[in-house]
Amino acid sequence: MSIYLTLTPRDPLIARDGRPFGSGQRMKSLDWPYPSVLAGSLRSLLGKANGGVFDDKTVAALKQINIEGPLPLFNGELYFPAPRDLLVYADEGKNQRRSLMKLRPLEMPAGSGCNLPFASLRPVGVSKEAKPAKAPAFWSLTHMAHWLAGKELEKFIPPEKAEAGSGFLDTLAKDERMHVSIKPETYAAEEGLLFKTVGLDMGLAGQAAPLQLAVRVAAEGIWHEKLKHLKCLHPLGGERRLAHWQAERSCTAWHCPAALHTALKPAKRVRLVLATPGIFKHGWLPGWLDETSLQGTLPGTSVQLRLLGACIDRWKPISGWGLENGNIGPKPIRRLVPAGSVYFFEVPEACKGSAAELTDNYWLHSVADEAQDRRDGLGLALWGLW
Repeated sequence: MSIYLTLTPRDPLIARDGRPFGSGQRMKSLDWPYPSVLAGSLRSLLGKANGGVFDDKTVAALKQINIEGPLPLFNGELYFPAPRDLLVYADEGKNQRRSLMKLRPLEMPAGSGCNLPFASLRPVGVSKEAKPAKAPAFWSLTHMAHWLAGKELEKFIPPEKAEAGSGFLDTLAKDERMHVSIKPETYAAEEGLLFKTVGLDMGLAGQAAPLQLAVRVAAEGIWHEKLKHLKCLHPLGGERRLAHWQAERSCTAWHCPAALHTALKPAKRVRLVLATPGIFKHGWLPGWLDETSLQGTLPGTSVQLRLLGACIDRWKPISGWGLENGNIGPKPIRRLVPAGSVYFFEVPEACKGSAAELTDNYWLHSVADEAQDRRDGLGLALWGLW
C-alpha cells in the first residue's frame, strides 16, 4: 500500500543537479528539485530513524523503497511541468490576443526527407510561423487532463502570468543570499571568503497557502511502519535547508481522472508526457522500444506502441556524491530527458490491448529502463491521446 507525503520547506529550497560546487561559485538552484534530491533525503531520514547505522544491508534495504515525486502540490491539487507539445503565442497588432497551437508529428510529403536519426520518425512542427509568448511553468491536474484528453484549451489558454485560481503556477521566485566563511577559532568573518546561494521560494506571490512537494512512497516492513506516522523536520537539498515532512492518510490527486481513462480505451494514437525527468539507456529513446522499428510493449501491459515523433528539450545533467562503502566519491554525470517532454505513439491495428491499460499500470509510475531509476522516481508518466 502506498503512503503519501507532503513536504513544506521552512526556508528557500536549494535543489541542485549534484555537480561539484567550487570555491567562488554561486550555489544555484534548479527550477524544481530532481527526484534524486528527495529520494536521497528520505532514505537518509529513515536510516537515522532506525538507529543511524548505514551498513551494507541497511543501505540495500533503503534503496528498495519506491519513491515517486516530488510534484508540486497546491491547495490539494497536483501540478505538472507544462507539456512541450503546444505553443502559446500572441497575435500581432493592437489586441495582442493570445492563441494556442498544437504541436504534432507532421505528414511528410512524397519525396521529402529529414535528418532525424530514424527513417520512420516524423518531425514535430508548427502549423504557422509564430513567436512564442510567456506562459506559466506548471499546470494543474484539471488542465493537464483536459489537454491529454485531446480537447482544446480555448477557454483557458495559459496566461502570461498565473493568477489566483487559474490552475496555473509560474516558475518559482529565486531567493538570493550572500554568505561569509567564519573562523571556528574566533567566530570572526574570514576576509574575502564570500559566496552566494540561490534557493526556491515556495511562498507564492498573492497566495495565502505555500506550495508543497507531494511524494508517493511504497515500502515494506519497518520502513512502512515508520512512514505511516512520519511527522518531522529534516533537511532537503543544499545547505541543509529544513522541510516539514508529514504522512497523509490518502491522496486521490495521484489517480488518473475517470474521463481521461475512458477516453483512452479506444485510442489508437497515444501521448506520453514526462511528469519528472526521465533517463533511458538509449539517451532520449526508451529502452523498451526497438531501436530499428521504434516499436515495443511496456512491461506489465499488452499494449504495443510505435513511436512516431517527440517534443524534447535539450538534455539536463545530473550527478552527485556517492557515500556507499566502496563507491565514495563523485558520481558520473548522466543525461536526463527534461520533464514536460512528449512522445507521440500509435497503437498498431494488430494490437489487442486497450490503451487504458497504460493509465492502469503507468499513470504517475516510472517508465525508466533501470530498476533503481524507477525506484528513485525518474520518468513518471502521464498518458493521453492525440
